[in-house]
Amino acid sequence: MGYDKQFVLKIIDREKKRLDNLTVFGGFDRFMREWLLNQNRDGESEKLASSLGYYQDLGKKEKVELLEKIEKLIQADNSLFTPPAKPAQKESPPKVRLDTPVRFVKGVGPVLEKKLNRLNLRTVEDLIFFFPRTYQDRGPVKPISQLRGKEIETIKGVVSFQKRIPTRRGNLLKIGVKDATGLVYLVCFNRPYLAKALPPGLKVTVTGSFRFRRGQWETGNFEFFPMAGEGDSHDSQVERIVPIYSLTQGVTQKKLRSLISEALEEGIPQIKEVLPPDIRDKYQLLNKKEAIWELHYPSFSPVTQLLSRRSRAHWTLIFEEFLLFALSLKMRKRKFKDFQVKPCVTHSNLVDKLLAGLPFQLTSAQERVYQEISRDLESGLVMNRLVQGDVGSGKTLVALMSSLKVIDSGHQVAFMVPTEILAEQHYQRFKDQLTALGVRVGLLVGGKNKQKADLLVQIERGEIDLVIGTHALLEEKVVFPRLGLVVVDEQHRFGVIQRAKLKDKALVPHTLVMTATPIPRTLALTLYGDLDVSIVDEKPAGRKPVTTLCFSQSERFKAYNRVRKRIEEGQQAFVVCPAIEENEEELSNVTEIFQLLKEKWLSDFQVEIIHGKLPPREKEDIMSRFARREIEVLVATSVIEVGIDVPNANVMVIENAERFGLAQLHQLRGRIGRGDKEGSCLLLANAKTEEAKKRMEIMLKSNDGFEIAEADLRLRGPGEFYGVRQHGIPEFHLADPFEDWPILEKAHQEAELLLGQDPFLHKKEYQVLKQEIERRFGKYLELGEVS
Repeated sequence: MGYDKQFVLKIIDREKKRLDNLTVFGGFDRFMREWLLNQNRDGESEKLASSLGYYQDLGKKEKVELLEKIEKLIQADNSLFTPPAKPAQKESPPKVRLDTPVRFVKGVGPVLEKKLNRLNLRTVEDLIFFFPRTYQDRGPVKPISQLRGKEIETIKGVVSFQKRIPTRRGNLLKIGVKDATGLVYLVCFNRPYLAKALPPGLKVTVTGSFRFRRGQWETGNFEFFPMAGEGDSHDSQVERIVPIYSLTQGVTQKKLRSLISEALEEGIPQIKEVLPPDIRDKYQLLNKKEAIWELHYPSFSPVTQLLSRRSRAHWTLIFEEFLLFALSLKMRKRKFKDFQVKPCVTHSNLVDKLLAGLPFQLTSAQERVYQEISRDLESGLVMNRLVQGDVGSGKTLVALMSSLKVIDSGHQVAFMVPTEILAEQHYQRFKDQLTALGVRVGLLVGGKNKQKADLLVQIERGEIDLVIGTHALLEEKVVFPRLGLVVVDEQHRFGVIQRAKLKDKALVPHTLVMTATPIPRTLALTLYGDLDVSIVDEKPAGRKPVTTLCFSQSERFKAYNRVRKRIEEGQQAFVVCPAIEENEEELSNVTEIFQLLKEKWLSDFQVEIIHGKLPPREKEDIMSRFARREIEVLVATSVIEVGIDVPNANVMVIENAERFGLAQLHQLRGRIGRGDKEGSCLLLANAKTEEAKKRMEIMLKSNDGFEIAEADLRLRGPGEFYGVRQHGIPEFHLADPFEDWPILEKAHQEAELLLGQDPFLHKKEYQVLKQEIERRFGKYLELGEVS
């Protein structure tokens, strides 16, 4: 329990205001006693720890006196977990280490440092692990006479002459390079400095896009490499395969390669081998230093493997990252088992009353998942559970029941959702129902006003039981005196750090994260190894199915005739487009479709537009008007994908459906058919490829999100399936949990075997591995400490 003294003083101050032993989840007395005993000190701290054993039996005056004694001891003793002061940083270049700032790398000044920071390059280590995004195969060196002008080609020769040709825009520099078979002109627009860099007589290798024009070969897009001497081998693979890095404005490939080379020379000797030898042998992995060097300077990897990220060097580093990640999650899960908390009530009257007032029965899946959550809450151990459920499966009701069980046990609940629209909808839906049960509900969103300020005071006083909110819940001024459960809806919309910040509002609260994004179970168990996984795999009885139809672009009028008919029957419609601005000729954009609908196809109805570039308040206003039926047709981008619940909206047109991922299409389709009428999802697709046709067939055939996930996983792999990256996954140097899913599974299996033998990596041979886990993923895996 390495909490620093400022944190502990904050806890004591909070307890002095309440004196109810609920300041810390699991009991203030237990927390404070363990903290004092962990100081490994004799005398006063041990005596005070002993006094805390009967804290609950003390009167208010005696409690205050005891707290003041503890406070005085902590303030007087500077050795109690006081972090050492950081030495003043000298601006003179230190000896280059992995954590040395990039400004001390040769060739980096203040201006370039800022540009490198934009690429998240802040240290020598960042440069070393900034791997190429792709590779360019320059091809074998060939005689000039064998140039074909069809792809990147490489020649070598001697600079024979330079000439400047006057043009209206100034002098054009042309440099002739010849070999025994012919002559090539290097056409240098706005690059007069090349006259010095390529003097006559210099031997060079030139790589570029060549073209035959007016009877001669020339290139304006080229790279050149001076040849040091006759003995040079310029047909080696080292020079043939060139790394291509991601760039930012003001940083060139040449400059970045130079800086990475400098970082490698200085820093790579300090790279530690993390993986135990038996694991490296088992999977035929390279030495870590060799793998890093090979990715920056390929010398033996086939270019096809480099481009597909399946070279041995890729495999080595990706596997290591995944193994560290998997081990950290599993060790975190084991650690949570050590935290004992006060069990929640076994029978909740609030849950009984809620269920008695519902006009329907729970599905068997909802009952099963609620029982799994209840067992966690009653166990006396900290719950960390992921609940997956298809759109419309009733996850939110399960989360509400779980919240009431925790509230019935004397604690508060924070319910975080990704959008203000969804927060408002949950609040309006829950408020009357829960108020009737005696539960106090609050809505917390962004902005500043008196109403929000009053709510913050009520939350801090413990006068609000359930707080529904957006990122605003993460603000420092939001203080929960007895937070017992954190619910995170649509968890993939929040980063790991954001979720950790919310958990920081209490000492190890229960956590329930939910997602409607279908994740195949094996992938979920691997990615969320620190969470127990529950699946709500059944939809409520009576829920009308959504009929999905597919039309070609030439049949668009048929789709909109169906929309017209639905609107005339009193229903509302969504029209979803894949982009705000036109990227290609055939790409329908949201503004263009909006104008066509408003002025031509559906001109006699109320049509409105919403997209991600609108201000938040304007989006809220539009959605509120749509919910009140003041708008009949809403033209939108995928901003409506999550959290829109308008029961009267039962028809949706998705323009250019082939441009959406299947998961996204399924999420969009889930926005309709939520009332008592059958929904219709009309896909307008330009499905020319076999893959596009198969994907549309999957949508027509199935309404089951998990079935769709499995089918798309087989069809295109997880990287394509997700389309937009899940923000909850930590950043890796090289690994991609979706693109590299097969390697992730292998690492997951190896982590299970490793921890089966040594659950907390105590063995000597695993100490470097353990240290690297903490260094790489420690910030993602904190146990909820308040800072």
